[in-house]
Amino acid sequence: MAKKNNNYYHMFSDIAGDAIKAAYLLEKTVKNYNPEKIEKQNKTMHELEHGADLKKHEMMKCLIAEFITPIEREDIATLSYMLDDVLDSIEEVYQMFFMYNVKEMRPDAADFVDLIVRSTEAMKACFDEFENFHKSDLIANKIVEVNVIEELADSLYFKVIRELYTKEKDPVKIMVWVQVFDRFEKICDQCEHVADTIGAVIMKNS
Repeated sequence: MAKKNNNYYHMFSDIAGDAIKAAYLLEKTVKNYNPEKIEKQNKTMHELEHGADLKKHEMMKCLIAEFITPIEREDIATLSYMLDDVLDSIEEVYQMFFMYNVKEMRPDAADFVDLIVRSTEAMKACFDEFENFHKSDLIANKIVEVNVIEELADSLYFKVIRELYTKEKDPVKIMVWVQVFDRFEKICDQCEHVADTIGAVIMKNS
């Protein structure tokens, strides 16, 4: 029987690359917001998320069939599902824009998507270094970077929610934007969970 040679590290990086693409699309949508285009953009994001989901399923098929894996199979499965959650949450932002018929973008949303882009980029850098973590001088710094970005997202979240409740008079807008900002913060939080899990796997295998 031929030996399987599935490189899970490369698979992780590939899906993490899709997370960056999703973050870039979100950034473009938020900074050039047009409510007339959001339905089409929602479909585009869904296609990207679905493609990443198929890659996750393919990884799971490889994992089921393979006897020996480079790290524990439970860790591979956990990281794949956590990556999928990041893409799901980005897609959910688009669904909110469309379902709640958001007509205009709030200025603070641009600050949030900047953090989301930075967080997905740093997360992918963690995966790019993951295979050679024994030799990498970069991966620990990238894990810290994701944590720092999440802290910035927390601070921004407190600020924007406070401003919503002190300056916005429309209760419907308050309801909608609390949920959107909550999702923004959650994306950064999920990237942090991925990075922290990578760090835990490294400790386990060191």
